[in-house]
Amino acid sequence: MVARALFFAAALAASPARAEPGDDLSVHVLTFGPGDHPFFKFGHNALLIQPRQGQGMVFNWGTFAFDSPTLIPEFLRGRLMYWLSVAPADETLESYRDENRTIEAQELDLLPAERAALLERVMVNAKPANREYLYDYFWDNCSTRVRDAVDAVVGGKVKATGQAPGSMSLRAHALRMTADLKWEYVGLHFGLGSLTDRPMTTWDEGFLPEKLRDLLRQVRLADGRPLVKSEKVIFQARRAPPLHSAPSWGWVFALVGIGVGAVLALVGRGSRLAMGVLSGLLGLVLGLLGTVLVLLWAFTNHKAAYANANILQVAPFTLALVWFSIGIARGRPVATRRAFRLCVAAAALCVLGLVAKVLPGVSQDNHAFILLALPIWSGMALGLHGRHQRG
Repeated sequence: MVARALFFAAALAASPARAEPGDDLSVHVLTFGPGDHPFFKFGHNALLIQPRQGQGMVFNWGTFAFDSPTLIPEFLRGRLMYWLSVAPADETLESYRDENRTIEAQELDLLPAERAALLERVMVNAKPANREYLYDYFWDNCSTRVRDAVDAVVGGKVKATGQAPGSMSLRAHALRMTADLKWEYVGLHFGLGSLTDRPMTTWDEGFLPEKLRDLLRQVRLADGRPLVKSEKVIFQARRAPPLHSAPSWGWVFALVGIGVGAVLALVGRGSRLAMGVLSGLLGLVLGLLGTVLVLLWAFTNHKAAYANANILQVAPFTLALVWFSIGIARGRPVATRRAFRLCVAAAALCVLGLVAKVLPGVSQDNHAFILLALPIWSGMALGLHGRHQRG
């Protein structure tokens, strides 16, 4: 807080007495490329406000307590609080260089009054009473906060420009940005609901720092001049850039599903103990995943996880297989028959998921998980049927 107050005082004091407020300031939008940590795959951005004399300061809405013992519980509940922090420019830029993350700067061609208004806005926002906000990865994050602050001082010109159709959905952006970290790719693909497949505008795409950078390049102000006065790359990372489109790996999911389903069907002809163990394991894993999807929808703030059609592929009721597995291992016909019916129902829900794709409304991009789950449930049903026939 002391550093922020000193910066504010220095910026005002540096202005000549006859200068217009904000005349001695320059404003830059900083765009930082992706990093190695899963939290940093989407990149980052911030505002740099630089006085003519003295140290520039970076206003960063991406600050959170990374070492907090409640980080994971708050993240899982969708209640992770971020805040606006202020730090010297040199210190900030050096930290991103050390992390091997690309740094780009766009100087905004704002009028002196607009620069002064932006500085006042972010200084008020940085006060302890105002700085915290409930973070959302798609709708309220470090990038949308920069976007909204700039838009406010240029009279809504950024939002007006951003009404053009977006290049892809929220899901597609998430998958292309995480394609190099397979477990994160799969987790996001599975956990994101139908809301992330809706059409977007380029304003909506501004949740992603690199897309906000692109949007700012398109903005023209009231007198026709570009919002972006100049651009430069401060540091170029030594890493591969993100993909331009989301990879389509549905065939991989299908092959895994067919392989697992074939094994389950074959096991039904052999050991009832093996069939019991595998059925219990399948019910435990997939049933728990379905339960997690229900909990995310009903009890968290993760809007992106709402109305997730993957519930049809991992129905929570399949947890009952854990109980039936004991009877299957012991050779109990009733348990085997009930488990068979349950797996047929689970496979039928997968088919229902396919049928739903031709119905009106927004269709969720989850064909990969249908291709994975349908042969698995079918294979388990065939295995249980064979086990029941053998007695």
